[in-house]
Amino acid sequence: MYIKFTDYPDGIHDIFLEEESEKIRRDIPLIGKVGLKIKMDKSSSQIILSCMLEASAHLICDRCGEEFNRDLKPEFVLTYLFEHRATKKAIDEIDVYYLSGSQDKIFLDNDVHDYALLSIPMKILCSENCKGLCPRCGANLNYEKCRCEKNTIIK
Repeated sequence: MYIKFTDYPDGIHDIFLEEESEKIRRDIPLIGKVGLKIKMDKSSSQIILSCMLEASAHLICDRCGEEFNRDLKPEFVLTYLFEHRATKKAIDEIDVYYLSGSQDKIFLDNDVHDYALLSIPMKILCSENCKGLCPRCGANLNYEKCRCEKNTIIK
């Protein structure tokens, strides 16, 4: 995914990019198409991209083991400074990049990957109320009752 920013005059522009999920690195279980809504604010000194990623991921619940799909919609802002206008103050800032005079495109693949990955929770649950599995008989407590005797002590 990229934007050829030299095709746009200074000002605010709405851009929509779309890519097949297979073209994003495979360490994220994305499915279908990945969309990126962008509001680009371009001036002579910088380009600010306000982005919203639209993707779906095929996940497995950490509590019950069920497979499910979840929509991912992270929002993020990327700032690009033209090198001749860059100051040392912005060097250590996150999501601030520099464009040389020879560049005419902004490649977004790595940022799309990173923000999609960050939008997947560390504890993946099919629902907030997931009851999980019985540790003894393995019954999925979301769909069935436990078949264990109530007075049995788990060792």
